[in-house]
Amino acid sequence: MGTILIVIGLVPGLLEKWSGAISNLAEALLSRFYGVPVATRNRAEFGEQRWIGALGMALIALSLYLYTAR
Repeated sequence: MGTILIVIGLVPGLLEKWSGAISNLAEALLSRFYGVPVATRNRAEFGEQRWIGALGMALIALSLYLYTAR
């Protein structure tokens, strides 16, 4: 889990691509189930999320500490 957070935080534009893909998938599913095209929305830009990478490193460090402390 920590490695995934580090990758998301350090690879530029990855979070935007994933959120755009999930949003497009949701719009496609809704239009298929309801038969009415869903109005597209303006998506907010996330920018660089370095804190997500730091959170991943902290999660890995905490896991290693707890594993070695017992």
